[in-house]
Amino acid sequence: MKRAYCLISLCIIIVSSSRLGFTQEQNLPLITESKYFSLYGHKDLDFDSLLVKLYFDYLLQPDTVFQESSGDQKDALSKTLDALFLEVSDILDIHIYSFHADIKLLPDQDSVNSQFKKFFKQGFNERSFYLPETNTIYVSFADLTLGMLGHEIAHAIISRYFVVPPPAKIQEVLSGYVEYTLRKSTGTLP
Repeated sequence: MKRAYCLISLCIIIVSSSRLGFTQEQNLPLITESKYFSLYGHKDLDFDSLLVKLYFDYLLQPDTVFQESSGDQKDALSKTLDALFLEVSDILDIHIYSFHADIKLLPDQDSVNSQFKKFFKQGFNERSFYLPETNTIYVSFADLTLGMLGHEIAHAIISRYFVVPPPAKIQEVLSGYVEYTLRKSTGTLP
């Protein structure tokens, strides 16, 4: 019994120490909190530009949003993120109502690459990624699109839904399908 207790304690220490490496993140202030997300970004974030990039007029009824929220851009952003989450959930036909994740809006692709290097000690030439260990989406604000964020939200949903997540290639196919569907719906396909 004592040996089992020591083994369990050792496993907890190993898991805890391996996750400590994932706490080295940029200190970004909380921009807004929604039902499904906590959004972090630079304090001088351009809300108008962000809402346009997220096609809030596609996801929500803009007149209703601003009428209900007295023109509050943070409230409109919260509602847009939640609407996007529900849209991605519908596309995947996977619904997790107790879901909550963080989104870190970094200035550009170099910042995303730098953040990835902190975690994995290797280069990364993408504009966004999802880190399951911290349940956090990292995305380049300069390159942000609705499809890109939907793709990463799909990764987060898949990661949280399955006890044993599907292989990476299957996740990419599903997330790619979400991105394609969002781009098709908003008319942003080439």
